[in-house]
Amino acid sequence: MNELFLGLDLGTQGVRVVVVDKEGDIISSVEDTLKENSIDPSYWWEVARDCLGLAISRLKKDDRILSFAVTSTSGTVVCVDDKGEPLIPALMYNDPRGAEESKILNEHLKELTEKLGYKFNASYALSKILWVKNNLPEVYEKTRFFLSPTDFINLKLTGTFGITDHTNALKFGFDLVDYKWPSKIEELEIEIGKLPKVTIPGDFIGNIKKELLEKFGINYNIPVFTGLTDGTSGQIASGAVKIGESSTTLGTTLVIKGVSSFLVKDSLGRFYSHLHPEKNRWFPGGSSNVGGEALEKVFPGENYRELDKKVEELIPSSIIVYPLVREGERFPFVNPKATGFVLGNPLSKEELYLGYLEGIAYVERLCYEMLSKVGVESGNTIYTVGGGAKSSIWLKIRASIMNKVLKRPRSATSGMGVAILGASKTFYDSLDSAVSRMVKIDIEVEPDKNLVPMYEERYRKFIESLSERKYL
Repeated sequence: MNELFLGLDLGTQGVRVVVVDKEGDIISSVEDTLKENSIDPSYWWEVARDCLGLAISRLKKDDRILSFAVTSTSGTVVCVDDKGEPLIPALMYNDPRGAEESKILNEHLKELTEKLGYKFNASYALSKILWVKNNLPEVYEKTRFFLSPTDFINLKLTGTFGITDHTNALKFGFDLVDYKWPSKIEELEIEIGKLPKVTIPGDFIGNIKKELLEKFGINYNIPVFTGLTDGTSGQIASGAVKIGESSTTLGTTLVIKGVSSFLVKDSLGRFYSHLHPEKNRWFPGGSSNVGGEALEKVFPGENYRELDKKVEELIPSSIIVYPLVREGERFPFVNPKATGFVLGNPLSKEELYLGYLEGIAYVERLCYEMLSKVGVESGNTIYTVGGGAKSSIWLKIRASIMNKVLKRPRSATSGMGVAILGASKTFYDSLDSAVSRMVKIDIEVEPDKNLVPMYEERYRKFIESLSERKYL
């Protein structure tokens, strides 16, 4: 019998399913793209279900899936009725609705934000829940549970209502220190009963429903475990789970996380600390609005591999880019009015593309510098996952700008992260042991000694430009 572990990643652009063995080797994988700007949870589920069915159909008769876990974006809210059906389109993490409500939350829940060291903003789920209550009272009344996308998929898989994990619960306003929903939430007339029960990532929820198993051609139970946010799952997939290790997930956005033995607080609200699945550890870090989205917006439909080849001879560029393509930034600084900029005149499309690659790396370096100032050290090595980590030239640029070694795992996906989490609960005795066996480094990229001083000069200009605009 081949013992396997299944992970599903519901991203903003697509669904990815991986089935891996105890060594972290991928046995089956399926990926499908979501319709552009899709905010329909029922549609998400249809695509996820079809991907699952296809991934499972490729397995052998003697293969047995021991665990299944899901990951998705944090901060997104799905309002479901008492039958588990969505009442309205999802309020996405980057939806600006809730900006005014976040100010109310920061004032009313000041004790909580000071305890946990973050501030609410529009990207937080609780801000959107309060917005729903204030602006869509009929929807609020009909809502049985406010769920994350991860929770919604788990509901569809198992039929079990109202369960979440403590990484997804953070942006819902859960008190990670006392491990309970703050009673002051009810003073805002938000019913605690509409918020899900919180468990440790990797806790058993229930088995996949029999009708789904039959559809998948499975004649045994597959247990479903609570998952993680995509950022924390990506960190597990990177291999950075021990104290002092750090990772960057470079996808649509830029997610930076370290591992510490203590809760890291930030009075400016630039980052927050997720509670680690293992005891006495935290994942301090945050998400920038900068990331691969910039390339999609500025260079739509382009072949990035071809552009990568063309920019290699242009490094470094003559321009400075702050690659923000939407208004507002949340990390490495908080400014709801921040906008992107390009300093200098690119001589070609290729140089502009290079400037955006460099700009995202500048932001990545600044994020780590901000964490270092509060005691979260990353050392000389950064683990990296996400779609952006597939670009070898971008790895070289990032390593040279940060002057650090980048390590990319062979299977650098958030789906792999939750598959490893499931393995840690069914086959291995801890997350550390699962990671040590299942995460295999595919490539190490060292800084280019010739580029480091040139990028140091350009990085200083980047910082000066942010300061001139009073972003820093």
